[in-house]
Amino acid sequence: MIGSAKMQDMLYILRVPFYHKLQIKPTKFTHTINTVNFTASDLETLWHFRYTWIFLLKQKSETVKTLKNFVVFVQTQFETTIKIIRSDNGTEFFMTNFFVNKGIMHQTSCVNTPQQNSIAERKHGHLLNVARALMIQSQLPKIYWSYSVIHAAHIINMLPTPVLDNFSPHEMLYKTEANFNQLKVFGSLCYASTLSINRRKFDPRASKCVFLGFKRGTKGYVLLNIQSREIFVSRDVVFHEHVFPYQRVQDANNETDSPNIHDQSLFTEDQPILSQPS
Repeated sequence: MIGSAKMQDMLYILRVPFYHKLQIKPTKFTHTINTVNFTASDLETLWHFRYTWIFLLKQKSETVKTLKNFVVFVQTQFETTIKIIRSDNGTEFFMTNFFVNKGIMHQTSCVNTPQQNSIAERKHGHLLNVARALMIQSQLPKIYWSYSVIHAAHIINMLPTPVLDNFSPHEMLYKTEANFNQLKVFGSLCYASTLSINRRKFDPRASKCVFLGFKRGTKGYVLLNIQSREIFVSRDVVFHEHVFPYQRVQDANNETDSPNIHDQSLFTEDQPILSQPS
């Protein structure tokens, strides 16, 4: 997750709440930097593009591998190197040998002073507010909260913001306009085409699903099969974005946990089958 940044040596020093610290070179939107003499106070007024990445970890021990992969990702995709990483004092961030070998300076915030990461802390609140709204609207079981957070970040990255002169983080970082046509309503009903090799003549040609978002690096949709509880990726999908299968039916006297569509026995809030998208 990326928060704010300061300009130094023509690169951005990013301030982050966890471990994603990188440097981004100026783009066409900041080309005037080359012709202006900045003072130390001026440098602090320059901010990062506010693009947000989400990495969900099952254990803190996964931090080291994730950080190393992210460093390589930045070097390859943005043709730049990470100089400074700022984090809290969590032991999972202390990777002395790695930082020394890469020439990366590791900075930590003071104990019980979240204001030192104020931009990132506000980003946390923004993400949670959007994710909470997605979950409330869709009424998906809370076990799927991670998909709502990832989708919230995806939406925020595409939306213009006054902080960036009404450009979106996506547009500032990648220099291309975001494709809003690809956006779908989180938690809405959809039908995914079944593979012909897995069906017989009288089998349904599509399976009833719920939209959970997008998978990084693919052109497909992440879907939850309502009947089998399997999570998979498909590109051939028909959406009904005004229908939310998990929206609860409000009874006059009491609230039911049953969804409002067809076979209600398929919609219990027990642990679903969480298979990895292919």
